[in-house]
Amino acid sequence: MVSNLFLGMATIGAEWVLYLLILLSLFSVALIFDRWRFYQNNGSKLSDTQNRLRTAITQSNWDEAIEIAEKHSENLGMAMTAAILIHRKNHPGASVSALSEVGQDALTRTRLSWERSLALLAIIGNNAPFVGLLGTVIGIIQAFNNLSQHASGVQTVTAGLAEALIATAVGIFVAIPAVAAFNLFSRKVKTGVAEAEALKSYLIGKLS
Repeated sequence: MVSNLFLGMATIGAEWVLYLLILLSLFSVALIFDRWRFYQNNGSKLSDTQNRLRTAITQSNWDEAIEIAEKHSENLGMAMTAAILIHRKNHPGASVSALSEVGQDALTRTRLSWERSLALLAIIGNNAPFVGLLGTVIGIIQAFNNLSQHASGVQTVTAGLAEALIATAVGIFVAIPAVAAFNLFSRKVKTGVAEAEALKSYLIGKLS
C-alpha cells in the first residue's frame, strides 16, 4: 500500500523539481551578488583607508583613528579599532586586557554580519545535487511505470530516462557556483578576521 502511494506520487512527474532548482539557482545568484558587493565595499576597497588608520595609530593620533574607523564600522578591523579607542577615550584608566576584550566583542559581532547568508549558500550547494537526483529517480520510476502499463518501446523508455537525467545535471549546475562562492567568501571572512586580529595586537601594543 505504501509503495503504491509513492508510485502514485512519482507518476505526477519530476517537472516540479526543475522549477524548484531554478528558484534555488536564482536565490543563490542573488545571495552571491549581495555578498560579493558587501565584501568589495568592506574589504578589498579599503586598503588605502586601512593604511591611513595604521599611520594614525603609529603617530598616536587617536582622534583621527577613531574618525577613520567609525566611517567604515562594517569592516572587521575598523569596528574593532573604533570600539577599543572609544572605550579608552571614555575610560582612560581601562586596562589592556579590558580593551582587548572590548575589541574582541566588536570583532565577534561584526563577524556575524560578514558570515550572514553563507550558511544558505552552503545548504544550496550541498543539497541541490540531491534535489536533482530526486527528480531523476522520479523520472525513472515514471518511465518504467509507463513501460509496464503501455508496453511502449525501448525508445520511449530511453527518452524518459534522458529527460530524468536532466534533473541531476541541473542540480549539479546549481550547486557548483554556490559551493565555489561559499569557499571564496569563507576565505574572505578568514582573511578579514586575521587582518583584524593583527591590527588589534598592534593597537593594543601601542596603547600599552
